[in-house]
Amino acid sequence: MKTKWQQYLSEGELSAVGIVVCLDENSNFLIIRRSNIDERSGQWTIPGGHIDEDDRSIEAGAVRELDEETNLMCNTRDLIYLGEPKPQKYYFLTKKWTGSVIIDKPNPETGLIEHDDYKWASIEEIKDIANSEIPIYLLEQALEMFNNV
Repeated sequence: MKTKWQQYLSEGELSAVGIVVCLDENSNFLIIRRSNIDERSGQWTIPGGHIDEDDRSIEAGAVRELDEETNLMCNTRDLIYLGEPKPQKYYFLTKKWTGSVIIDKPNPETGLIEHDDYKWASIEEIKDIANSEIPIYLLEQALEMFNNV
């Protein structure tokens, strides 16, 4: 257990993040909106989050985060690496998942609901979202991969 001062020793350290870009048969991307418990409340993002020590790999952590945030399941073998737009922030593409999107699942660690809305959006719709940090060039790359596979 960390003492109070130890939590600040790792503050600002990079920790890996795994993000799963889900692309449907209509070339729409799954995006989710952060709830009011987050400092980025209202921001639209792609499902993903920090990789835990228990995750076997970045891909496994990304798949776990997809499940925790959206209720969708996919296999790590169905992930295609897209890129790392920021240090330690890994994006993967999948076209294969099961389940129905549910975003009001509480986070298993905190018990808080992290997202309050979702939608399947075209790249043009995502480009028009002001409150987002979604890397459009990676979505364009995903569309190109999707159309060529």
